Amino acid sequence: MKRNSYSFGLLLIFVGVLFLLLNLKVLNFDWVLFLLSIGLIIGFFNQKHMGYLISGLALLGISLISILNKYIFTNIDVKSFLFLWIFGILSLVLYFRQKNKGFLIIGLILPALGTYNLIEELAYSDANWSLFLLFGISFYIIYIIGYRSSGVEWPKHLAWIMAVVSILFLISSKTMIQFGFWKFISYLIPIILIGLGIKIIYNIIKLKE
Repeated sequence: MKRNSYSFGLLLIFVGVLFLLLNLKVLNFDWVLFLLSIGLIIGFFNQKHMGYLISGLALLGISLISILNKYIFTNIDVKSFLFLWIFGILSLVLYFRQKNKGFLIIGLILPALGTYNLIEELAYSDANWSLFLLFGISFYIIYIIGYRSSGVEWPKHLAWIMAVVSILFLISSKTMIQFGFWKFISYLIPIILIGLGIKIIYNIIKLKE
């Protein structure tokens, strides 16, 4: 109890100093949020309180987005990239704390989307193929971390499907070949997803028997 009170007192002093520096115009609001986020993350390592970590990472994401846009990436929009990565990391932290696989899936899909948004900002040509490649990598990592030990393989199968679709998109974009199967692909993917869903439900029913 005394240790918690001591740490909380130090945090209040730190916050007070930051806002005093803000009033004196030594720091602007973005830097106040950045330093406050660092203080909260340090507080988590000292107290092991999840509230400190979640608040610190959220403030870190908000402040970094503003600072990077203002001083470094002046011609590139990195907001969606950083937001998706920050919330992805938060989801992964929650997964490792609670072992809920929903957080694992969200924690790897969001950074994949964020990375794709950044690639779109930087690319000079069609980069749609990279989205499926990133999804494929994400689902394979999901399989390794969360499902391989239990023998569940649907994330691995989905990862390979995404990789194949990525290669097809890449070939099409580089050679300008108009595959007559794009409409076929648009029907094939949802059918595969439905099939995977049915297989998962079937496996669950079999296990209950």
